[in-house]
Amino acid sequence: MLAISMLILFFALLFLGMPIAFVIGIVGLVMLVLGGVPLEIIIQRAFAGVNNFSYLAIPLFILAGDIMGKGGLTKRLMAFANAFVGKLSGGTAITTVVTSALFGAVSGSTVATTYAVGSVLVPRLKEEKYSNSFIASIIGPAGVLGLIIPPSITMVILGITANISIGDLFFAGIIPGVLLALALCIYVWFMSKKKGFGEVRTESISGKEFWKVTREAFFPLLTPIFILGSIFSGYATATEAAVIAVVYGFILSLFYKELNWTKVKGILAGSAITSATILIIISMANVFTYVLTVNHIPDAVSGFFLNFADSPLVFLLVVSLILLILGMLTEVTSLIVLLTPIFMPIATEFGIDPIHFGMVLIMNFALANITPPVGLSLIAGASVTDKKMGIEETLPYILHVLLIVAIMVVLIIFVPSISTFLPNLLK
Repeated sequence: MLAISMLILFFALLFLGMPIAFVIGIVGLVMLVLGGVPLEIIIQRAFAGVNNFSYLAIPLFILAGDIMGKGGLTKRLMAFANAFVGKLSGGTAITTVVTSALFGAVSGSTVATTYAVGSVLVPRLKEEKYSNSFIASIIGPAGVLGLIIPPSITMVILGITANISIGDLFFAGIIPGVLLALALCIYVWFMSKKKGFGEVRTESISGKEFWKVTREAFFPLLTPIFILGSIFSGYATATEAAVIAVVYGFILSLFYKELNWTKVKGILAGSAITSATILIIISMANVFTYVLTVNHIPDAVSGFFLNFADSPLVFLLVVSLILLILGMLTEVTSLIVLLTPIFMPIATEFGIDPIHFGMVLIMNFALANITPPVGLSLIAGASVTDKKMGIEETLPYILHVLLIVAIMVVLIIFVPSISTFLPNLLK
């Protein structure tokens, strides 16, 4: 009965439009009051939820992504991607996907990737007569490549919450991220050819121009190598690697002469607000998790799965269905902190590799980020395309993209080696 009351209150507040951090906090508060638990526990659990050195990586990766996005790295990565795929049908839209993958590999943030790449390429896509609905349905989902391809802020949160090696998660995301980027490129190429979107470049890029864009993109492309290399070599933790990313991005931005004091102030303020939002959600979710635990709800959920899910595959498919439904209603960070402590022990009971399970969750979170009505990357894609654009205007293209990502989720479930091959190879 208590669990049902919690769910009713949770979804009622959510549908009223209350921010998710307040929803989680209020539900936790009400349940504690009804249970006669001293309210001091809220402060204790909220503080304990973020009192972890590893969480320092979150604001640092956010800051690194903002510096790189506004420090000139995006333009150089775009020129590099365009040199390879710009001549194909839908070349500029394909460049958008490839640039998002490259920028995701240096920023670690989905929405930051969407805005950084979109602010540069959306005006050009409009000039080439791509429809707004197609642009938004590509620029938003392409941003989730920043969630899958390392380094990823979402992977940092998941790694800490589930006690999975963040370095292993980073390497596990490389092959799925590349496969999804390739699938999106093929889709963009097909739809552009079918609908007549874009301009087909007939002239070939000269060797001199190719060398120039490659040279300018060389140092930004080294960013993920420095980050992943420092972690797997044992020289740095994920948090220390985030410091390396900030310093390296700042040095490059100064070298490119793209930063000024006004931009730096804006970057610091924006990064602080984004970081505070995420950490408040995490702290409130820790209170909510405590309420669930003291009421033995995780045990009840675990018992349900162990009785009715008779195999690891069925369990993973059911978890994916749950995340698909909840992903339509709330944002990813709260899903990670609320559900991972419940699902992870069950995955262990089924003998599922933690890295494989982690990537199944990550791919589902990517799908949640572009699923209406609360898909943040889709909302960002619509916003960067046209301030007045609603996500319903991305139809029917977004349905195609959702299908592509959903197929990737199923592929990761049924072929674990896609996510576990690189981490196992490097051990």
